[in-house]
Amino acid sequence: MSFSSKDVFREDIFQQADAAVVIGAPDPTDLQQRIAAAIALVKAKRTPLLLLFGGRPAQTDQLSEASRMRDAALSTGIPDSALILTEPVADLAEAAKHTQRMLKSDPRLQTARSLALVSSAWHLLRVSIVFKKHLPRQISLYCHPTPDGITARNWMLEPRGKAAAENELRLIEKLAKNGYPIR
Repeated sequence: MSFSSKDVFREDIFQQADAAVVIGAPDPTDLQQRIAAAIALVKAKRTPLLLLFGGRPAQTDQLSEASRMRDAALSTGIPDSALILTEPVADLAEAAKHTQRMLKSDPRLQTARSLALVSSAWHLLRVSIVFKKHLPRQISLYCHPTPDGITARNWMLEPRGKAAAENELRLIEKLAKNGYPIR
């Protein structure tokens, strides 16, 4: 299957999800946009839980991406009981596998049948490919992009947007070579 740069942008229309998986980012602006989009889902009562994933901090004295997202959510009035803070993960596959384990072990997720995947718009095709491979088929996945930053409407207007889309295409091609079904 062949993709072009515009194909990396994914958004699904959904009313409700049992939880939202929020993918962290090393870039502070991307990280803030992602948690803001997830907070909006909780405040609109479209999901009751946020699973916060992120990488390790650049320095040992810094908070992890997930911890920074948790603090941002708490500062907006989201209750701590609506947040599931995860250990830092190395990549999307590790986040998906951790989510799979949590679906079995965390009582709040054991009846989950749907997850909203929250990330930057240019990142969601790859996120959904990885999560589809590692999660049970009965879990419905919905892509929920950030409304700000590089989006499907503006990516071609600036070099950073074009570079992000082209980089995602390379990473998706790499996934395909490593056995991920690209459909």
